[in-house]
Amino acid sequence: MKSIAFKIAASGLVMGTTVVGCAPAGHVDRTASLDATPVAERNALKLYERTQSAVQQGNHSEALTLAERLVELAPRDAGYRMLLGDLYLKNGRFISAESAFSDVLTLDPRNPRASLSLALALTAQGKTQLALGELDELSETAAPGDVGLAYALAGQPQRAITMLEPAAREPNATGRVRQNLALAYALAGDWQKARVTASQDVSPADLSERLAQWAEFASPGGNRNQVAMLLGVTAAEDPGQPVRLALAAEEPQAAVFAEAPVSKAPVVIAAPAPVVPIAPDVAAEVQYAAAAETLVKAQPAVIAAPAPVTLAPLPAFAPSKTPRIEAARPAGNGRFVVQIGAYKNPVQVEIAWSQAQERFGFGPDKQPVSTTVKLPGRAMLHRLSVGSFEAPRQAARVCQSIKAKGGACFVRTRAGDAPVQWAARHTARG
Repeated sequence: MKSIAFKIAASGLVMGTTVVGCAPAGHVDRTASLDATPVAERNALKLYERTQSAVQQGNHSEALTLAERLVELAPRDAGYRMLLGDLYLKNGRFISAESAFSDVLTLDPRNPRASLSLALALTAQGKTQLALGELDELSETAAPGDVGLAYALAGQPQRAITMLEPAAREPNATGRVRQNLALAYALAGDWQKARVTASQDVSPADLSERLAQWAEFASPGGNRNQVAMLLGVTAAEDPGQPVRLALAAEEPQAAVFAEAPVSKAPVVIAAPAPVVPIAPDVAAEVQYAAAAETLVKAQPAVIAAPAPVTLAPLPAFAPSKTPRIEAARPAGNGRFVVQIGAYKNPVQVEIAWSQAQERFGFGPDKQPVSTTVKLPGRAMLHRLSVGSFEAPRQAARVCQSIKAKGGACFVRTRAGDAPVQWAARHTARG
């Protein structure tokens, strides 16, 4: 199986995204002036050079260890995290690769190589719907030869063929594009077209062996094995990216909660902050604080057990019109939410949501979720978020729309968040 994997990987069936060794963003031309850079950056550059040396020697395991140290030293460098994600793929660690490429897209949302690599990591885990969502966003901008093959791997070979056929007819089409089209035909079960297309770049003496390799590749065995074979790697047991490498938010300025009558309680909106996802599988530990919380370092916040939100009567809150009462829709079971504030009591949360609906134009498809958190030395806070989303990029788009209207927010994983029960009390005004 491993020999077949390497033959397939060497056959031209590779995506342009899977090449390890890209230079990190912002660090390409700095090696000539190390003395003028800060000590931490100078150390990071030296560590980067060691990582690249290990890659060139084919020692991907050692390179990965060095890359993790590199990201720990320079956590907000998108290029270093891209290199880390590439090396997770080269070591067959697809769960960790998903985290790394998601972090790259948080720092550099328009990075098509990171999006395509993320789709590949998701496909390897069987998360084909999420992978297809990433590919749909890339289908109009990325190279058809790459996106087409990714669609085929994610279980849509006909979609791949639709993209790859015109690309293969282009005068400057490469052998890689034609071979990717041939594999898409094979995955769709059209072996006659697969043979004819592959024969354009494969000698007659090698053609039968190539098709036999593809037959083994196309046989049922799961997405994990197919992606691993394509990359020429062995899929490994993966505990996930180390928590210490999680992309943390920049420390926000704590907001001041002023006691005020219910009828005048404002929505606390802090200065806009970067959209930041939390690495997967750490929902039990709160790594970030909301715009109205103080970031706690070296000690995770303690999440209180979810409980129904109990509201005091609001006699002083009277809308100008009788609100249109609608049934609350479920907020979904996705792993990610967009946090928009944190408040001292449930009443302030309810008023904040009512005002946020009007300010940010939330429709009935945007539902509030809430949880409580106890920070050391602080009172209990009630978090207000919009949720829930299956993919971090879905949540990021909502957060970006909030910021475009002057609001503040960030993306995090769910940590006890549950739909609130008063979502229909203050709907958008009719």
